[in-house]
Amino acid sequence: MTDDYELVAAIDFGTTYSGYAYCSRQDFERSPLIIKTSSWKSGTGSSDKFMKTPTMVLFDSNGEFDSFGFEAEEKYRKLAVRNRHGSWYFFRRFKMRLHQKQTDRTHERLTVNSEVEDERGKPMNTLKVFQCSIRYLKDSLVKLLIEQGMRGEEEVMRKTRWVLTVPAIWTDPAKQFMKKAAIEAGLPENRLLLALEPEAASLCCWTTRNASPDGRTILTPGVSYTVLDMGGGTADIVTHRIENDFKLREIHAPVGGDWGGTQVNNSFQGLLTKLLGAPIISKFKEEKFFDYLEMMSDFEIQKQFISLDNDDEVMLKVPESLINMFREETKEELSDVIEQSPMRGQLEWTSGRLIVQPDLFSTFFSVSIDNVLSKLKEMFEENCSRDVSTLLVVGGFSESPVLKRAIKRSFRDKSIIIPEHPSLAILQGAVIYGHNPMTVKTRICKYTYGFMAVKTIEHQDSQVPRNRTILGGECESGVFDKLVEIGQPVEVGRYQVEKTYTKVSPSQTSMILLMYTSTSKEPQYVTEDHCSLLGDLVLTLPPGSDEEVVVSTMFSDTFLTVKAAGKRSKHEVTAKFNFLT
Repeated sequence: MTDDYELVAAIDFGTTYSGYAYCSRQDFERSPLIIKTSSWKSGTGSSDKFMKTPTMVLFDSNGEFDSFGFEAEEKYRKLAVRNRHGSWYFFRRFKMRLHQKQTDRTHERLTVNSEVEDERGKPMNTLKVFQCSIRYLKDSLVKLLIEQGMRGEEEVMRKTRWVLTVPAIWTDPAKQFMKKAAIEAGLPENRLLLALEPEAASLCCWTTRNASPDGRTILTPGVSYTVLDMGGGTADIVTHRIENDFKLREIHAPVGGDWGGTQVNNSFQGLLTKLLGAPIISKFKEEKFFDYLEMMSDFEIQKQFISLDNDDEVMLKVPESLINMFREETKEELSDVIEQSPMRGQLEWTSGRLIVQPDLFSTFFSVSIDNVLSKLKEMFEENCSRDVSTLLVVGGFSESPVLKRAIKRSFRDKSIIIPEHPSLAILQGAVIYGHNPMTVKTRICKYTYGFMAVKTIEHQDSQVPRNRTILGGECESGVFDKLVEIGQPVEVGRYQVEKTYTKVSPSQTSMILLMYTSTSKEPQYVTEDHCSLLGDLVLTLPPGSDEEVVVSTMFSDTFLTVKAAGKRSKHEVTAKFNFLT
């Protein structure tokens, strides 16, 4: 990473909303509080400005990028009103496409050729969708910086260090995918950092808001605290300790799942499906997509700000076009269906509104809240987290009063800290991380990593499992050659493991090593159920190179990095991971 930069620019690419922030090196050295964030206007004609824009992207009928954010949403609405949207491609919440668990062997593998479906089920290359979206955000910031006095795009790119946020629970292939999309979007690889979202939030709260209203310092050396990042798509949980040198030590590996605010929306749609039937909902989205978008936008607002503290009823807008479609298709009235359903007394349809009793509305949050509370309780019972006294809650979904109330009731013994603008904590923390990447001292390995290797067998052993391949009676293949193990702390910025591998023949010009992960601390063979193929490491060997190559691997960075050199000559060998084939 080059050190000749004058500005740090961070892009927070969220499931529901995205934005950017920036801060000059000079301003940061003077005060970390001088962080400027993006400002967006909605497409509705409102004069209100927003610090983030919806993560929505629109492509025309030829698959060419058209618009992003509020602009994309508004243009697609207009197309839908005139029924001209059918051949266009409209994507939203597509970031969740990268939330894949590579340890699940039945799951489709993420590759550069993977496709994602738009709102109407039409496929497009996933990398293209991400690349165009990131490029739009990058271009928007570049344009702003030029308007503020920088002399052209070339100067902006030459003087800027870029940071892109990613969930901590993402797999290595997902992180590599995001990095590749960013590079194809025009961000220079030698000036690009990936910041883990809960780490960025931790840095923001520690650096810029480390005080209670009475002026008391909250996070001090020796304090352990857990960060709960509640985003639109995922919940990320990580525990940090502040060291005496004011660096962060990760004391519990990131955990979490797809428990973000989107789950609440899914529950609401599930209710409508139960009442009206899946065919009606599908037809409504197909024929009245404009109305569908308005309905879900209204629900998004209600979800974020409704408190349920006073047992108030919740009134939700349901388009008349949906009710008419239901009436025409089924010859029934929604009010009659509700009266005959198990939700009688909890729901009411009147005056174009669906009135939901607070007990029923709170169940929309159950999937998200129950999973998060369960995972937090599980963590706090582990030895490494038992002394945690503070829970730091950030992310856009953390603004929900329902979520905040559930957390406070469940952890009365913890100090619950929620920043004034929790949705901006990650974005601003990413800028801080860009100025000082070494603020994080250690991380914890989420998996056991190793290469598939061949092991010499001195004496034939009848106990060798039958599914192992014995080569010439002397070697056994499929061995899990462990590098680091799950739960192991690794120091940031250091290569943790060196392994020596031998060429098969003197004329060999490349070497391919298959990397596996495991949820076991002591895997023996890569074919065991808890092992999964992660990807391959390709070593390009120059002619006449050493027979033995030393491979050094760093697991402490936000994504895996390696270097390799001849054991005797010390000449560097090109080494590159590929997790996306």
